Amino acid sequence: MARHGSIAEQLQAVMAYRNRPEGEQQPIKTNWAVSPANDNNPEDVAGLTKERHREITPSLDAIMNSVKTGDVERNEAGQIIRIGSLLFSDGTQVEKAYRLMMGEVTQYAAIMPVGAMLGTSEKAKNEAGGSGDNAQEVAASNSHFASMFDVKLTARKPAGRNKRKGKSYTAAESQMMLDDAYANTDMRKVTATRYPAGLPRAGVRIADSFLGMRKAAKGESGSMAWEDITTSMVNRDVWATTVASLMEKDRTVLDAASTAKTMADIAPGGHRRSAERRGKARLIAANDNLVTALKKATA
Repeated sequence: MARHGSIAEQLQAVMAYRNRPEGEQQPIKTNWAVSPANDNNPEDVAGLTKERHREITPSLDAIMNSVKTGDVERNEAGQIIRIGSLLFSDGTQVEKAYRLMMGEVTQYAAIMPVGAMLGTSEKAKNEAGGSGDNAQEVAASNSHFASMFDVKLTARKPAGRNKRKGKSYTAAESQMMLDDAYANTDMRKVTATRYPAGLPRAGVRIADSFLGMRKAAKGESGSMAWEDITTSMVNRDVWATTVASLMEKDRTVLDAASTAKTMADIAPGGHRRSAERRGKARLIAANDNLVTALKKATA
C-alpha cells in the first residue's frame, strides 16, 4: 500500500472491518437494488398517485334495482325525469361544481344537461391492493390468497373468543404442568389428529399476514428485495472468509483499533510516543494484510 496518502485514506479497510456484516440477515427494507426499478421518465410520472378504490353513488346495484321496477316518470315535454328512485335533469337543474379561475379553485352552479343523473357523487376510499374494509373486497382478497396457496378457505375464528378464564400461569409453571401431563399419559394410546393445510384467520384480511405479497408505497411495509438479501449473504460470506485467513496478531490489532481512541491504545505500554509509533506501524501492517485477504476472498 502506498505510504504517501494520509493515514485515514490508508485505513479505509479497517473501518470496513469494524462495520463488517455478521450474524443473521436483518429484515430491514431498503429502496436500493442492483438493477433499475423501471425506466420511467420523471416527467411522465410527475403528479401520479397511488391507485385507490372509488365509491360511486348510486352504485351499479342501486341503478339496476331502480331499472327493474319499471317505474318511469316523464315531464310534459316527454323527457324522462325519474326511473324508480333515480332522478334525471330536464335541462333546468343545477348542481354545485368546481372550476379553476385565475389560478384558484372556485365553486359555481353547473347546469346539468338533459338526461344527466342528479345527486350522484364520487369519492376516493382506501388504497387498492388487499387493504379494503369493504366486505366484498376483503372476500375477494382472501379468496385470492386461498387460491394462491391451494388451500380451502375456512371460517374465521377471531382470537380471544374462546379465551380461558381463570388464573394466569408463568412460563415455568406452564412447562411444569405440561411435563406432569406427559409423565401421566400413556403415549401409546394417544392418537394424532392431522389438520388440513390452511391459512391464518385471526385477522379479517389474510393479506395482513403476508405483507411481502402486497403492493406498498416506498418506505412502507413489505418484504426485502431479493437483491438486498443476496448481496448481504455474499458480503457476510466474503468477510467470514477474510477474517478466517488473517493471522491472530492481525485480528487482535484490528479488534483493538475498533474501540481505540488513539494510536497508543492499539499497542499500549512504555512511553506514550513509542506506543503511538508501535500502534501506527501495527495498524498499517494489519490493514495491508486485511486488504490482501479481501482481494483473495473476492477473486
